[in-house]
Amino acid sequence: MKTRLFIATAFAAFILAACGGEEKKSDALSQLIAKRDSLKNELNLINDQIALLDTSGADLTPMVSATVVEQKDFVHKVEVQGAVETDENVLLTAESQGVIRVIHVREGQKVSQGQALMTIDSEILASTINEVETSLEMAEYMFEKQQKLMDEGVGVEIEYEQAKNQKKSLEQKLKTMRSQQGKTVVRAPFGGVVDEIMVSLGDMASPMNPLLRIVNNKNITIAASLAENLLANVNLGTAVELVIPAMNDTTIQGVVSYKGNFIDPVNRTFKIQVAIKNNALLMANMLAKVNVVDYTCKDALVVNSEAVLQDTKNNNYVYKLKKGEGELYVLEKVLVKVEKTYSGESCIVPLTAGALVAGDQIVLSGAKGVTESDRVKLQ
Repeated sequence: MKTRLFIATAFAAFILAACGGEEKKSDALSQLIAKRDSLKNELNLINDQIALLDTSGADLTPMVSATVVEQKDFVHKVEVQGAVETDENVLLTAESQGVIRVIHVREGQKVSQGQALMTIDSEILASTINEVETSLEMAEYMFEKQQKLMDEGVGVEIEYEQAKNQKKSLEQKLKTMRSQQGKTVVRAPFGGVVDEIMVSLGDMASPMNPLLRIVNNKNITIAASLAENLLANVNLGTAVELVIPAMNDTTIQGVVSYKGNFIDPVNRTFKIQVAIKNNALLMANMLAKVNVVDYTCKDALVVNSEAVLQDTKNNNYVYKLKKGEGELYVLEKVLVKVEKTYSGESCIVPLTAGALVAGDQIVLSGAKGVTESDRVKLQ
């Protein structure tokens, strides 16, 4: 009886142990399956990234942009610094000394030539003139008496000459003093604008101290200095473009009105002037950029300067585009001579006649990364 009970108990324990092992195996399998699926996902991501980096199937044809060769008039300019000048810009001073009694104008007022600007005290001078006038009247009376005596033949010659000399001396003295009296009124030497008044009523005027400034900007000149090597290219009548930075780069067209006859030995330059009539914009001493035309070429071949390249032998060239198969273009290297470059454009001459004509397409950007044997596409 005991033996049967032991066998039954052992069998039940075996069955329970077997069931527990199956459950552990099932959990391990589930974990392995989950890990496998995770690794598959990571592998798919890696394959996608490899596909993005793989260029074995991509189109590697070089891409370039093109520009067109133009035929037009080409102008080259040299830019130098210039300044506005005017001959009618003066500081007025008194010609006689005295106290300023009247100021007839104000700053900013327009004046005409000969207009009274200031009056200097001349009271003492006026009194002296009155005394001389009185003396002159007496001298004229004495001269007339001596003249009558001489006419009657009873006069004394020496007395006649003394009276005559006295009269002339006083006349000259009166003339001089009236001239001095006229200088007590300061007048405008030319028409213009009173730019600045430097004295006040009651100040002492003298020839050493300026009284006011008068400026007339109607007729001005722009003066500049050019390098000696431009002497042969710049003459009277040469076109000039003036750019005024202080006036938002306002541009004024003009011509050279004066060409210097002297080379500065220090900086090897010569002077030019551009005359501007009826000016209503510029003021004296303003700065100006003077663009002088030193080279012109009619009906020149002109290209964008970025399209011109240089090889290892310092030869200038451009890549001419010729239509190939489909969207492809064939490159032709054309050697050129660059005459002048200005404002992003170059005036060129092909070294082979007819190798480049107006309307031809040439490579603009991307030319540095291609060779003549490459086939390219246009962007």
